Amino acid sequence: MSSARLLPGAPVAEQVLSEVAASVAELRAAGVTPALATVLVGDDDASAGYIRIKQRQAAELGFVSPHVHLAASASQADLHAVLADFNADKSVHGVLVQYPIPGRLDYDRALAELDPDKDVDGMHPVNMGRLALGLPGPLPCTPAGIEALLAFHGVPVAGREVVILGRGATLGRPLAMLLAQKRPTANAAVTVVHTGVADWPRYTRRAEILVAAAGVPGIVRPEHVRPGAVVVGGGVRYEGRRLLPDVDESCAEVAGAITPRVGGVGPTTVAMLFRNAVDAARRQAGLG
Repeated sequence: MSSARLLPGAPVAEQVLSEVAASVAELRAAGVTPALATVLVGDDDASAGYIRIKQRQAAELGFVSPHVHLAASASQADLHAVLADFNADKSVHGVLVQYPIPGRLDYDRALAELDPDKDVDGMHPVNMGRLALGLPGPLPCTPAGIEALLAFHGVPVAGREVVILGRGATLGRPLAMLLAQKRPTANAAVTVVHTGVADWPRYTRRAEILVAAAGVPGIVRPEHVRPGAVVVGGGVRYEGRRLLPDVDESCAEVAGAITPRVGGVGPTTVAMLFRNAVDAARRQAGLG
């Protein structure tokens, strides 16, 4: 029987997207039409589906969304040429390269070609450096979404012990930097642990807030959770279209609050993508 309070992401995303829509309206009133460009390489059905979702959301918010679909046979140079065109196009404010791309291509090399000020994923090396130094810039979407989710649901973070299980570049490491910063919704004591540490449960069992970011289905079980802790499932793996979360559902029997298996961090990640996009448009238009 679940006793934990659920922390859904949908109401957080709705609030963020409402703010984004208001910013888009201000930009349009000032004669600026925000544009979020998307790039898809290859014919992966799931990736094409995610692009369609983002384009539909962009249209609902008032963005234009130019799109380039490269064949699976495209070269690294082909991908870089598309990014160079979007970098040079002053009418395009943000660019999203849908991940994953075909394995023979280098995503990190492509990302480095992108103008960091048009990087809506917040994953460009320059933007990761800005995060590390506490400088303004687009934030990685999933970490920013987790901070927003905790704040929305009234989960205090400042001064508390946060343990992140996972050290990946897209979630574990940037989230640790984000939640350690001096800010009312952060300012935590953060520990990063990972599956290379044999006794990692020793750390997770003491966490007041535990974030699973390992990408290992079902790795976090009730015996790894401090009773009453807040548990955030950030890491997932997909088997086809089936989502396999890091956090076993039985953890709800021990946790005080927990994100749902579906509809937790996912919606907030997409919302933060659009927040980065509208912020990029505002900066490039000289409006803040």
